[in-house]
Amino acid sequence: MPFPGDSTRSARAECRPVSDSNPSASFRLAPRHWLALAVSVLPLLLYASFSIREGDLPLYFRTARAFLDGATPNRDFRFEYPPYALLWFVPATWAGGDLRGFILAFGLQLTLFDAFIKWLLLSEGVRRWGTSWRAWAPLAAYFVVSWVQSVHYLKRYDVIPAAFALAALVALMRRREGWAGVALAVGTVTKLYPAVLVPLALAVCWRRGAKPTRALLLGLVAGVLPLVPLSLVWPWWQFASFHVERGLQVEAFTAGLLWAAHQLGFADVRWVHAPASYELHGAAAEGVRAVTRQLWVAGSLLAAAVSVRAAWRRPPVTMEDLSRLALVPLTAFVILNPVLSPQYLIWLTGAAALALLSGRVGPSVVLLVAAAITRGLFAGSTYSKGFQPPYTLLLLVRNAMVLGAGLAWARETWRWGNPGVAERLEAKDAPAPTPQA
Repeated sequence: MPFPGDSTRSARAECRPVSDSNPSASFRLAPRHWLALAVSVLPLLLYASFSIREGDLPLYFRTARAFLDGATPNRDFRFEYPPYALLWFVPATWAGGDLRGFILAFGLQLTLFDAFIKWLLLSEGVRRWGTSWRAWAPLAAYFVVSWVQSVHYLKRYDVIPAAFALAALVALMRRREGWAGVALAVGTVTKLYPAVLVPLALAVCWRRGAKPTRALLLGLVAGVLPLVPLSLVWPWWQFASFHVERGLQVEAFTAGLLWAAHQLGFADVRWVHAPASYELHGAAAEGVRAVTRQLWVAGSLLAAAVSVRAAWRRPPVTMEDLSRLALVPLTAFVILNPVLSPQYLIWLTGAAALALLSGRVGPSVVLLVAAAITRGLFAGSTYSKGFQPPYTLLLLVRNAMVLGAGLAWARETWRWGNPGVAERLEAKDAPAPTPQA
């Protein structure tokens, strides 16, 4: 189903977007698109097949192997992830047999999800811009960033919930509200963070009427319904207690500031290898962690409210509009989090790539560069013992870039929710009228 009316808010006279009045064939991928898609996936496929790095993959294998051997998660062994995550580990464990086979099978599985994300990005680009060069922007940007991040992109499972979150946004914009609800639910029960998009999705559907809202809610219910019988045999909700007990992870925004203060002699903290990550410990770290948690909750709720306000007052009309609205709560959830593992930026890069389709591209470029330079935190650093000053500076710059992009999107979203300001901006950015013959 086509979009409900693409705006030409940021189009230029020489590069106009495809309109919904064009034949549906205009939106189909040509052979050159499929070739580019295959080429974009090939480097990650080779990396997944031949890389000797393991990342968190041994942990996934051990938990799935225990499950297949009859053990119950959170009774016989600790399972620190939401319940659907285990379902993604089991097929590769069963197919791979041993750890090496699992690493290969799981890497191939992640590559399929990567291909799905890139297909969505390219499809939306072609749908929006047809044969224009700008149709390639989301795919090209995501390809570069995902390849640079490959050391954790294919060694964690975050690509899976990222694919579901991006699919939910695309389905929502294409008015497939039921599928959007299913994707949001499955993504949430896989990694939790897509839940921050539910208020935005509800606001968009509520403005469309009772039927779209009902479809979204039914999709959400269908996606979480398997949790009911699962609760009878598996105390899956206990995964939350593990995360409540986590400390201040070293890459978090406030942790970076605290570590810099430590290196300058203003704070006394320790760099400790905790069960799930490296954390800062000590009295100062405990105090900062408490404040960070409060800031995280309050900031995430405020960001969700800003996006809901904008969607309610002025519903999004293009994919990039919805992407920017979604990036406000997503970025707040990531940058204010007391835990900011490097793979968390994967949650943002798909929507940031879609936001390149029109309008201001600066925040998206900043976010994508921040995701790419995250790799530098591990290149030759003493991550296991504590960042040296150059890496601390890189961490501070990376986090400042993410925060800056989030604030820019929040400001733009606030103005988007003000019809008077938005209309003036649209008139300012609209292309000059084409002279009539």
